[in-house]
Amino acid sequence: MIRFRYMMLLLLACAFCLCTAAAQGAAYPDGIYRGFYYDGGIEQIAIQFELRDGVFDSIVYRGVKYKDGDYMIEDASDAQKATLRQYQQLADYLIGKGVDAIDDLYSPYDIVDDVDAVTTATMQSSKLISALWDGLNRRPYKLVDTTKLPMAEPYEDGTYHGTYMEGGGEEVVLEFTIRDNCFVQIAYRTLQYKGEDYLAPDASKHAQDIAGQFQALIEHLVGKPVASVNDLYRPGEIVPDADVFSGATVRAPKVISAIWDGLGRHAYRLD
Repeated sequence: MIRFRYMMLLLLACAFCLCTAAAQGAAYPDGIYRGFYYDGGIEQIAIQFELRDGVFDSIVYRGVKYKDGDYMIEDASDAQKATLRQYQQLADYLIGKGVDAIDDLYSPYDIVDDVDAVTTATMQSSKLISALWDGLNRRPYKLVDTTKLPMAEPYEDGTYHGTYMEGGGEEVVLEFTIRDNCFVQIAYRTLQYKGEDYLAPDASKHAQDIAGQFQALIEHLVGKPVASVNDLYRPGEIVPDADVFSGATVRAPKVISAIWDGLGRHAYRLD
């Protein structure tokens, strides 16, 4: 009888673990994510990673910088190259592991070689942790499996601000209002790329056309529930002549990222 009860408890424990693992994996759809860590006006960490079944399939650094410069350039100093190698070791450690392995980076001494060679290794691992969670909080930048869309929880009535920054500059800044978990108003505060301001009064005809496509994306959301953000993964069904300007298809994920950034920060102002 005791043995029977023990086996039942063991089976229940295994079932609980499997359900928990499945729930964790289901929390993050398969897709390509982008995350960033900014400090002092510098984009210190920029990463892109892919999740499949809740497991890191790849992690690529798009930028590694600090006050002493760019660590990814060819003529980086020996100290910068050593730091970059440590970053790569941290990223390599996560490949094949689940999201919960991010917590292991809080103790980089068992992961990174020659930690003492670069005294800021621990701080740098924290920056990578922050960038990873930033990417996860922003939801997939691109979906791998469009049948598994991100879930949208209920959000409180209020006005939200969200931003997508890359390369040290704001590319998309949005302000939007939510009531009864639906978008009632949404507008761009910033919309630019590589120094070209798409919202400028004297913007070129090409820039105005792109701005019109961006506008169509957010107008689609007005009056719809928060979950309709997932519609933007298929901009060709929303934006007129999406194939004419490839920028619309490429940059729709930046709008998605900015919206989830705003939602993740909670209401900027309660209504």
